Amino acid sequence: MKGTFVLMTGGLMTLLASAILQAKVAAPPQPLRITIDIARFRGGDDKHSFIEVYYSFPRNSLTFARDSAGYSAGLDLTLRVYQKDSMVVADRWLVPQASAEAVGDSPVVNLVGLAQVQLMQGEYVFTVLGRDRFDVQRADSITLRVPVQPVGPDVPTLSDLEFASSVRMNPPTQNQFYKNTLEVVPNVGGIYTEEQRCFHYAEAYNLVRGTDSADYTLRTTVFDAVGKEVFSREKPKRRPGESSVIVDQFSVGRLKTGTYGLVLSLLDSAGKALATSGKKFFVYNSQLGVDSSLLSSTTNLPMNIYMAMGETELDQEFRWLRYEANDTERSNYEQLSGADAKRKFLSDFWRSRPPGRRDEYLARVAAANQTMRTGTREGYRTDRGRVLIMYGTPDDVDRHPNEIDRRPYEIWSFNNIQGGVIFVFVQRIAGGEYELVHSTHRNELRDDNWDREGVTR
Repeated sequence: MKGTFVLMTGGLMTLLASAILQAKVAAPPQPLRITIDIARFRGGDDKHSFIEVYYSFPRNSLTFARDSAGYSAGLDLTLRVYQKDSMVVADRWLVPQASAEAVGDSPVVNLVGLAQVQLMQGEYVFTVLGRDRFDVQRADSITLRVPVQPVGPDVPTLSDLEFASSVRMNPPTQNQFYKNTLEVVPNVGGIYTEEQRCFHYAEAYNLVRGTDSADYTLRTTVFDAVGKEVFSREKPKRRPGESSVIVDQFSVGRLKTGTYGLVLSLLDSAGKALATSGKKFFVYNSQLGVDSSLLSSTTNLPMNIYMAMGETELDQEFRWLRYEANDTERSNYEQLSGADAKRKFLSDFWRSRPPGRRDEYLARVAAANQTMRTGTREGYRTDRGRVLIMYGTPDDVDRHPNEIDRRPYEIWSFNNIQGGVIFVFVQRIAGGEYELVHSTHRNELRDDNWDREGVTR
């Protein structure tokens, strides 16, 4: 997949750039737009997850230049992965292209590739930057927030779904899309037309626990954008071992143009879901036309998110919402039973909030859990975690970790709340949680004597 770079500076680089500009063909007809997707699989041990990053872009969005063999082009790709403020992965490679003729207005062909990384548990930010090799002003970048939770040893688990344009048995092992004796060519973005089949790939783990070796059932369900089941089918499966590869396909020819969700579920002999995994896909059907209720929209987005979540995940999300939900909403949720009712509640909950609020709120929860955890207490349940989630990142943090005769304390300042407010946290017990002892926010605890009574040892 990866190419080699030769870096040049000064006059040589200028002369080379000038020669390329003179030799390149006309401006590409397609804008440079990169599409990316990710899938998380089990890593080499219980502490790591294996992440595949899929990318695609139109071939005729590249600038082709004449060379001795005809024409050449390339996309200069950079992948960076950040955790907190630290960059943990940095990679760069060239995706080269060659052509005997000028590409010009030839039919759109999407070029597809992948990159792979292994990561430990945590919250990460992936950024992918692509630049046209012969016109660096033509560029595109994408940023994704990716939570990573390694697969434990005890509970049946499904990996993320990977949509594919094709799956082939026994390809050469040097094939970049080779895994588990298969060539799985990603369909990045999961867009299908009516004549295609929706290929998909997933991995199941921890299928054999103790003496449990009974057959299980794989349920495949497709939902429309408002959560209505379009079709569902079940296939009995044997447990060949501790893990298994799931490869399947179905026709999308009967689906109208719109957004759909595919959910895979592993069911035990009693029909109980052992594990679920799901992802959105898109259908463009020129024969059946468009059903406006199925088109992706901000209104319908929350239900798509929850279709693949089991009851345990739904309950966990609602626990995180303790600072967002009001008393009535908390009481109403506690009365619910069953995943379907909870999916609808959470979908309606976020639809009543401003667009983008869910992503912003859960990003703050993730940051609190990652940086504020103390002992067995999750970060979102701590005082600092609560303030971070409710009010965002402070404009300034004044830390005092090692002063003589004073307990460690921090002062957080927010300049744009109520004309400027502060929050003071004190670590009363060595190694323990920082507790809120004072704030000038009108709805928070206020103790103007905190400096005398709350900090001195």
